[in-house]
Amino acid sequence: MIWRYPDQRQPVVALLGPRQSGKTTMLRSLSQGCGSTVVHAHLDFHENPLDPVSAAALVAFQMMRGWDTLRRSPVFHRFALGLLALNENLEEDRSRATDQIKGLIQQYTRNTRRGRFATRLEEAVDTTMDVVVTGALSPLVQGQAREVVTAVRERARPVIGSLLQSTARWGLRDALRWHVGIPEAEAAGSLDALIRLSSASRSASVGPLLAAFLADAKDQAERHPALRSSCSCELPQEHAGRAARHDHAWVLFVDGAQTPAGRRFLAALVAARMRNEHNEPGSGAAADPLVVLAACDQWQPEWTTRWCEPWRTTPLPDTPQRRVPLLSRATRTRWTRQDEAGAGPDPASAAHYWYPVWLDPMSEERVSYLTDDAAPLAAPVAASVVHALTGGHWGAALALQEQRESTPPDAETGVPERPLPAAVDASGRPLWSRALETSLPEGLAAPAPGRTNPPPVVLAAGYLADMRTADDPRVPQDIADLPRSLELLRRNLWVSTFFHRPSRIREVGWGEADRPPVLHPWLSRCALTALSAAAPAGAPAAAAQGERPADPWHDVFTRQARALASLAATHNGSGPAREEQQLFYDLALGKFAPVAEALAGRFDRDHRAWVRLLDYLASAPCRLVHEQSAQESYALLLAGIEQSGRDVVAVATAKLLALLWLYNDPLTERSRRWDAQIEEGFERLSHNSRLLDVSALQQAGALFA
Repeated sequence: MIWRYPDQRQPVVALLGPRQSGKTTMLRSLSQGCGSTVVHAHLDFHENPLDPVSAAALVAFQMMRGWDTLRRSPVFHRFALGLLALNENLEEDRSRATDQIKGLIQQYTRNTRRGRFATRLEEAVDTTMDVVVTGALSPLVQGQAREVVTAVRERARPVIGSLLQSTARWGLRDALRWHVGIPEAEAAGSLDALIRLSSASRSASVGPLLAAFLADAKDQAERHPALRSSCSCELPQEHAGRAARHDHAWVLFVDGAQTPAGRRFLAALVAARMRNEHNEPGSGAAADPLVVLAACDQWQPEWTTRWCEPWRTTPLPDTPQRRVPLLSRATRTRWTRQDEAGAGPDPASAAHYWYPVWLDPMSEERVSYLTDDAAPLAAPVAASVVHALTGGHWGAALALQEQRESTPPDAETGVPERPLPAAVDASGRPLWSRALETSLPEGLAAPAPGRTNPPPVVLAAGYLADMRTADDPRVPQDIADLPRSLELLRRNLWVSTFFHRPSRIREVGWGEADRPPVLHPWLSRCALTALSAAAPAGAPAAAAQGERPADPWHDVFTRQARALASLAATHNGSGPAREEQQLFYDLALGKFAPVAEALAGRFDRDHRAWVRLLDYLASAPCRLVHEQSAQESYALLLAGIEQSGRDVVAVATAKLLALLWLYNDPLTERSRRWDAQIEEGFERLSHNSRLLDVSALQQAGALFA
């Protein structure tokens, strides 16, 4: 979208991603890529919470530099004249106020490019007259005649200067006419329009001034297109024949768009674009060249009229909602497609001008590059594990790097089976605690080490671990603060379908079903690690009575299973679905043997449905990897399975469930040895099936070959 054609509207692109996901880094990288070829500016409302007028002035200042692709630096006459009038304290007397405005225009004119040229020309003419009068005419003109010539020269000097500056003011005629045409001017003259703007409040002047800024940008782009000889754009193949006619968009990078100052500025900018389109009907009325790329870590409700929330699996029926694309797949066509249903954009709807896109997560190579250095961790960690754990999140990768730098000197002799989120720094504080404190949105408290009561974020993480409940609008009221926690996590973009990491067999069982929304793997793993490390509630009292203290992990998932079962019974949920969901929570509670037995009992019904159930159960939270290695966990799960006298199907089912359950955990490193065992398990099942159609089993096994 960096190149444009005439009469094209430009979007306000909302770059979405949770806090510390790398949006600021992406903006800086794109800004550096624009270099001196593409006109661009950058605003950071985190560092400078400017009001809309001041922010627009800063953008204009940054864009008025020299650019390789422009013959002249951009100018903003409409905006500058309005800004001068706004900042001037005019006299109450009308004639004096008019003189003040005239003086401002004259002073501004002398500072323009044409004004500076006229000033230099005026000085040259004045010098020539001095030479003529004092040099060439002095021998011929004496006495009273000489005084007459001198008087004529003195009278001619301001007249000539005024004539020369009037040619410079000719370059401002369109800017002055524009101020006459705005609704606030009420068809008054240019001077009266500026006087009226000067007497307006700063809040009332935001609309006219930002509209003037966009009108200036549009005028500059139309009158001074980019030099094609200085353009190095790589256009798509379908547009290669039109390369000679393309032009560049102007780009405004906005960081901190979710701050109050950032929201006010972007809302005013969109309103100014709508205002220009309303005041100048036509296809090119709002076709200014400015593309805005704003980093947002919160979803705005007004986008929902046109765009599906990222935590919703499918758009709402009978609505014009569209899915939010990844930044790497965002195109102008996808944005303008929202106007196909009608004749064009609705000038009364701000949602038409917004284009939400999702920031692509970092690749495994990029994450490995960020976190790889000579500093040790508590245990060796594979790049695939780091990438699965962080989910390509920039802040998570930096947290791991900081963990390396703060690892105690005796870390190499520490506990090797300690999971990565539980690694401690030099002060003994676990990584999960620091990560949650810096990542959680305002309103959600991070769990403290040693706390017995699970905080709301931990309860939400446990609830969202079940892919069948993540998209369910019905939330059990028995779980304290769950609706509020889900709302905060969703609005702050920590819950999204983009975070779902599908297993290898998902497509076999689920087909082309939409991905479910899940909690970000980094936040989820840190919250579940906090739950696993939580101290048992009432431990001293239980020990005094000789009883076993309540386990927080067991308590959370038991209460959640009961609440969901009660909710399903209230709404007449299907029996099989309720049974499968109960198996999911039984596995999360560590009841592996009965779950494997129940799964084996359903094998010879429908293999594709069986693979779907296997994939669903294997996505249950696994506590074993918090306490020991994946290999030890596998051995513990299968202890005595083969010697129990079970048939081939039961043994193969238990092995597959154990392997896939551990494989789905981001802390488990995938290996070729485990792949071979999974492939062998599906092969054994296909050979021992009582059904003719075993294609689902064969397809699943082939994925691990």
